[in-house]
Amino acid sequence: MLFVVICLFSLAGVQAGWYDRYVKFFNHTLPNNRTLLEKWQTHLKLWEENSSRSKRYPIPNFDCHNTHPHNGHQSANVHDLHPGDVRIIAAMGDSLTAGNGILATNIIGDFIEYRGQVWSIGGDGDLSTTITLPNILEKFGQFLWGQSYGTGGVGSSNSMLNYAHPGDVAENMPAQAVALVKRLKEDTHVRFNDDWKVVTLFIGGNDLCDYCHDQTRYSAANYIRHIRDALDILHREVPKMFVNLVEIFDIAPIAAMDGGFICNLAHNVVCDCGHDKNNAGMLKAASSAYQQELRNLVLSGRYDTRNDFTVVLQPFFKNTEPPTLGGSIDLSFFSPDCFHFSAKGQSAAALSLWNNMLEAPSYKKEEWHLYGDFHCPGTHAGHDHSFFTTYKN
Repeated sequence: MLFVVICLFSLAGVQAGWYDRYVKFFNHTLPNNRTLLEKWQTHLKLWEENSSRSKRYPIPNFDCHNTHPHNGHQSANVHDLHPGDVRIIAAMGDSLTAGNGILATNIIGDFIEYRGQVWSIGGDGDLSTTITLPNILEKFGQFLWGQSYGTGGVGSSNSMLNYAHPGDVAENMPAQAVALVKRLKEDTHVRFNDDWKVVTLFIGGNDLCDYCHDQTRYSAANYIRHIRDALDILHREVPKMFVNLVEIFDIAPIAAMDGGFICNLAHNVVCDCGHDKNNAGMLKAASSAYQQELRNLVLSGRYDTRNDFTVVLQPFFKNTEPPTLGGSIDLSFFSPDCFHFSAKGQSAAALSLWNNMLEAPSYKKEEWHLYGDFHCPGTHAGHDHSFFTTYKN
């Protein structure tokens, strides 16, 4: 136990970001300490038995019409953008978009980036097996490019237009935006001026995980400044783009959830700010400030200055908390590290993103559409047309 305490203090140092501590813990500390390794192996057995992980997310029938509303022609206006208009899909963010641990069953698996399974950009399988935004869009029968496949890091051939990187924070988003723009301009599969593009940006969990160590660096003002800089790059450089800006959730309920000894230890290592329940109020206030800044930025109209570009806030994570099963946290939504999403959690996020995209701004659900149906274009409350909702339509 003394060794464990020493590990916690040494790995939770202020100098290293949470992902550095995560890598050190799962790559070095855990495999090389027999006591912890035995507890980890016991944890894996219990996780398999008790998490109902084998019960994959129930995929509802997708019975939406897929008729294109423009007589076979593409929309000329982002506020009339139909799912069948989209040709290019991209993503920016951190490990939840890089796909860490989605199909993991052991230590190594939590370091594998299962990009083909990611909610916003994964292209593995089809909608009968894997709920992702690209797999939904492909139901409308049009050519789609940019979705990730299989596993691999940023820059790998499988990553495609997924520029998310594990451990990244808001200050890394401008660099991701620059890299994405460069790829869009150079990729021969992309008709830069003609193809409609959807990019999903989701960032902030890592900022919150280190917030208690440096409240200035991870302040709401700095958080939104970096996101604004990234969006400004996209707005200035890219024509025909619809940006999903996904609202961050409060990290504390996930980091503090009780999943047994190993989960508690891992959470204390990778997100000690959230794991310390004394920080819950501070992190709730910080996440609320992040959310408010996102809303202020988007609703300012800064990105609604022309008809071929817009940014829409998708708030389904805003009030989302870990799902429960029988009064306890349902670990089937999480990988073995009890922190990253499993395939089941990714599916819930993908369905929620799609539904948010079709909900009118005042009707957008602010938590997971858990076990719900797919919304269809033109059939949701407050939404009487076949297009993705924006603040102008």
